[in-house]
Amino acid sequence: MDVISLGELIAEFVRVHRGVMHDVADLYMGPFPSGAPAITIDSAARLGLNAGFIGVVGNDDFGHMIINRLRRDGVDTLRVIIDNDSITGLAFVAYDQSGSRRFVFNLKWSSSAKLTPSLINPDYFTGVRVLHVSGSTMYIGKGPRDACIKAMSEARRRGVLVSYDPNVRVELMSINDTRELFLNSLRLVNVLLISEEEVNVLMGGGGALENAIKLLNKGPEIIVVKRGVNGSFAVSRGNQYHEEYAFEVNEVDPTGAGDVFNAAFIYGYLKGWGINQILKFANAAAAIKVTRMGPMEGPGGINEVLELMRKGKQRGVK
Repeated sequence: MDVISLGELIAEFVRVHRGVMHDVADLYMGPFPSGAPAITIDSAARLGLNAGFIGVVGNDDFGHMIINRLRRDGVDTLRVIIDNDSITGLAFVAYDQSGSRRFVFNLKWSSSAKLTPSLINPDYFTGVRVLHVSGSTMYIGKGPRDACIKAMSEARRRGVLVSYDPNVRVELMSINDTRELFLNSLRLVNVLLISEEEVNVLMGGGGALENAIKLLNKGPEIIVVKRGVNGSFAVSRGNQYHEEYAFEVNEVDPTGAGDVFNAAFIYGYLKGWGINQILKFANAAAAIKVTRMGPMEGPGGINEVLELMRKGKQRGVK
């Protein structure tokens, strides 16, 4: 297996109209298959990697929808449990006029909360090259948090590369608790994939580059900072700096773009590409995602990403 992940599996509903929050009656679109680690692993499979997932869904239409989608895209779902005593995780997403998102989750009381260390079988790591973990899974509760730590520890013990995206969710855990958990987890991380806003919040202010350099001293070998319309940059040990601009596209739905970026970065890393090529590829994959409604609706395959890289226009490039 090239890459595996674990965590929440979600049916997501998105407000039709921007500026309409969850406290008034209005329309939602959905359900869409979702969950940050699931988006990454599904995208990795669509790009051509052998990918697998560990998680729990309810025995309901939403759960079956998610499993069917993962299977259709080539993800190994043999370790996705169907639980008869809980409902599949739900997320409701609204955008304010500025484009900022507001979430409502039921994750702490859903099937996603039933992910426990007992579901992490060390044998599943045999031959795996990358374990990807999302911090959002760890904010759900003790069971999912301990499952992630067990998976990360097992991966490191076996020499499997661990990629980690903190995916801050203040709806699930306070910033102070998130910061503590984040810093304590970094000892198990090889590649940190983090947004510009998150790196500054979790480091208590300052600039993204300054904070990324500081984080290199806490465990990771590579820090990748996702900057949305401003592209992305990476720093690695030895003070190496790499930056690539974003691609110009018409935004429809940005939810899931960071998770698609993660999958594309993992793909390029496993192919042995140079960091600038990986960043450009990941920026292109994320750009394709934002043009489509639904968090898991990223590139259908590698050729689509390569086509945008060849023909698309990068912001800031004349």
